[in-house]
Amino acid sequence: MPGSRLPPDARPASARGEPCSGHGPGREWAKVIATFRQREPEIGALLEERGGLGAILVDLTSLARIERRFGHTAYQSVREQIDPLFSDLVSGDEVLGRDEREGDRVFIFTGSSVSGPSFSLGELRRRADHVATFLAGRVARFTLPYQRERPAVEVGYGFVLENPLLSQERQILRLIEEAQISAELRQKLRDRDERERLVEIIHRRELWTGFQPIVDITNRQVLAHEGLSRGPRGSDLERPGPLFDLAARYGVLEELERACRRQTFIDWEVFGAPGRLFVNTIPATVRDASFLGRGVLDYLGSRISPELVTLEITEREVIENLALYRDAMQSFIELGFSFAIDDLGSGHSGLEAVAQLGVSYLKIDLKLVRDLHLKPANRQVIKAILELAEATGATPIAEGIEQLAEADVLAELGIRWGQGYYFSKVVDPYAPRTQPPPEAFKPVAKIDLGPRDA
Repeated sequence: MPGSRLPPDARPASARGEPCSGHGPGREWAKVIATFRQREPEIGALLEERGGLGAILVDLTSLARIERRFGHTAYQSVREQIDPLFSDLVSGDEVLGRDEREGDRVFIFTGSSVSGPSFSLGELRRRADHVATFLAGRVARFTLPYQRERPAVEVGYGFVLENPLLSQERQILRLIEEAQISAELRQKLRDRDERERLVEIIHRRELWTGFQPIVDITNRQVLAHEGLSRGPRGSDLERPGPLFDLAARYGVLEELERACRRQTFIDWEVFGAPGRLFVNTIPATVRDASFLGRGVLDYLGSRISPELVTLEITEREVIENLALYRDAMQSFIELGFSFAIDDLGSGHSGLEAVAQLGVSYLKIDLKLVRDLHLKPANRQVIKAILELAEATGATPIAEGIEQLAEADVLAELGIRWGQGYYFSKVVDPYAPRTQPPPEAFKPVAKIDLGPRDA
């Protein structure tokens, strides 16, 4: 569609990615960047003048999950933070346009450096890389309140040579298609690289374990520790959430859990603390042949007794794999291990199922503990868990304690054991000691943390 291109300073603000005048906070996304069809005269003129046209596609369709889960207001709030970023990504006579069918796809149409002997598609590719790097961290920060995993920001690029036999509309659509194919291909390549990196982490055992003490709430005596697996130090996979989410995505969750389990026992010996060790597990653990019978000794070594190791399984996993756990737990108990239900009360309504397993410890989910002093309903749920613990002979442990008020209420309810940042952050066994060594903390004689009958 022919049309004369406006000089850069005369183009509408929406074409340059700038907020439209007269619209403050709460403006709709459609009012910030026009559709590419609305900008078609300018895009077509750029194609005709330069003899070719490049495009960079930014695909943010993964953000639709925020709208589906939290509503349009939450989604719009995120978009209002992301929108201004595009004004930093365009320059000169470049034109912004969004996909009219999918507003989360944005195009940067560029005629820069596409004419003359210096033309190189490599420059367009490097520009796409820069856009992806620029947006990825910022978009992740804006979406953090709504989703734990980093949202996908897919970026592709394309180039079309001017063909006077074809309409400008057809050529622009062809360019958009090329950019979309590029984005899909680049995402597949990133996925492959990401999976290969994860496999290397597991195989090289680039893992370590932090230990958080479980204490007597009344006197802060350290009674046990929970091992918390971590990925490579200083990387975006150091925290367990992204690490295990990625392993689940690429189908190597069991392999990662096995490597973390082995590393936990190695790091526990380095840490050198006395008392019980709590270890997080997944359903695959109880059917791992290498962790049964004499194979256990390969994990524990000669200095760690199964009688001082408690395997944690989450309430959700118990509900989804009840028959598996009921059949498999006994062989571990016979070896001396004990079991704990983790994240109890997290919303899976599994108290009756938990009662059937006869576990030794019930770990109360941190969501119930958070601001407990302000939430009478949570106190009632915890009372129900305490009744279950008393009926089954299990010991309750509160997780995620971050305030004195929370600890006080828990103590009033009758809970003796707890863990959380209020008492101690996760301790790195390889870091220089800034507190008394673990040997200085002796278990309280009147509280038995030894083996328990299931």
